[in-house]
Amino acid sequence: MKKMFFRNRWWFIGFSLVLILGAGKTVQASGITEGLKATIDQVIGVVTDPQYKNDRSTRRAKMKNIIFPKFNFLEMGKRSLGKTRWKEISPEERKAFVDVFGKLLENSYANKLESYSDEKINYVDEIIKGRYAMVKTEVVRKNDLINVDYKLIENSNEWLVYDIVVEGVSLIKNYRSQFGKVIHNDSFSVLMDKLNAKVKKLEAGDEDNKNEDKNDKI
Repeated sequence: MKKMFFRNRWWFIGFSLVLILGAGKTVQASGITEGLKATIDQVIGVVTDPQYKNDRSTRRAKMKNIIFPKFNFLEMGKRSLGKTRWKEISPEERKAFVDVFGKLLENSYANKLESYSDEKINYVDEIIKGRYAMVKTEVVRKNDLINVDYKLIENSNEWLVYDIVVEGVSLIKNYRSQFGKVIHNDSFSVLMDKLNAKVKKLEAGDEDNKNEDKNDKI
């Protein structure tokens, strides 16, 4: 039951966990983990600031300015589309895909970030292999403990997130499966149409936190 619950809601948890900070424990780690924690503190400050409670546009803009420089959207886009399909499309199509995919992530995350609650996060391990790293965490809720791994890649001496794995479920693999089906059944052009339509709905506020189980579907 627990496994199925998080498979259905992994998108909500996947990034909400990054901003959940309580009296959790932190493993002795390098600047990679500390960098994530610093981002968490700043985001929580915005989400809980009373002056932004009724100012959605300002709140969203501040949240995005803090969080999304910490994500490698190019790497996420390439991996979500898959090596073969990435090679098949033109440089112009690649840019357009990364742009709309980044907007999809931004707006989906922003919806979820505004559901901040009191869960606590323990940073339990940090693994570094060359230019790749993983920060392993445990999120402690009232009746659950959830394992969440953040995968990062070094880019110009900065560590950026390129995947989030919740209870063994990868954000990137989930999207790669969806995108692959759309391209196989229809075309890359149809996928782009679906992504753009999804982004428009999110930006218009047509899909809010009441529909959180569906926000990771295109």
